Amino acid sequence: MPFGWGLDLSAEAIRLCQAALRGDRVEVRRMADVPLAPGLLQPSAKLPNLPEPAAVAAAVHRAAREAGCRGYVRLVLPDAAFILRSIVSDTVPNDAATARQFLLWQARDLLPFAAEEGRLDYQIVGAGADGRVRTVCLIARARIIAEYEELLGTAGLRVAIVDAHSVAMAQAVSAVIADGPSLLVSGDGSRATLLVIEARRPRVWRVLPFAGTGNGGGDRLLREIVDSCTFFHESEGVAPLTQVLVGGFGKETAALAERLSGWLELPAAAVNLGAVARDWPLDADSAWGAALGAAIRPC
Repeated sequence: MPFGWGLDLSAEAIRLCQAALRGDRVEVRRMADVPLAPGLLQPSAKLPNLPEPAAVAAAVHRAAREAGCRGYVRLVLPDAAFILRSIVSDTVPNDAATARQFLLWQARDLLPFAAEEGRLDYQIVGAGADGRVRTVCLIARARIIAEYEELLGTAGLRVAIVDAHSVAMAQAVSAVIADGPSLLVSGDGSRATLLVIEARRPRVWRVLPFAGTGNGGGDRLLREIVDSCTFFHESEGVAPLTQVLVGGFGKETAALAERLSGWLELPAAAVNLGAVARDWPLDADSAWGAALGAAIRPC
């Protein structure tokens, strides 16, 4: 697999890395990160995300210059810029373009914008006991994706693919995800995403506000996670979880994983990128997971 570039745009920083999958380990060649001032990126599935695109473009250009990146990148955006939904239908068209139009129409009542304004990626999970097909769809508003594509063009880069933060992080740690249903709890600035992974594919998620563990914030997050797991099981038909991974919460990651293990009575561990990447240079800092996952994702 050739080396690819993963570019993670979060509300707090830009992270860019060049990596490739070599056997069962990831080889990282180059990395650069640039902090972003508060308010420069305001992720939303409906409203404009970039109030000051020139400032963000300058930061992206700086990261690209420091890493020696040119050409195409695999872009990661905050989860709050997307909608993840499971669509159940009698069938899904074989032609990919027709399938995208069909699935957007099926999802029209779930979207905060008109279906024709959407951009959609999908994975067919398979048929249920009733014979109907379940398809997991990642949807974004086309004009919001265009904002970011124009931004990267200003910085001298081009977008190969676009992915959501937690989905890209799951790609980075796919080698250590259990075969049974798993929960990835990923932090990204002021939000936390609970992503259920089933058969090594995204199944369902919930994006929560998160302002840190202080002033009872940790307990609130843990209660939301427990309640969400109950909802996933009872309303979404998710089988009992077998594993929990926690990443992207900085120095609080390990403590959150330990407490979550007790609350859910399940094995829970902090994301350890050092377990999947050779000679990982940042003490296995899980904040880089999304950029790393994007870099190794096939186009």
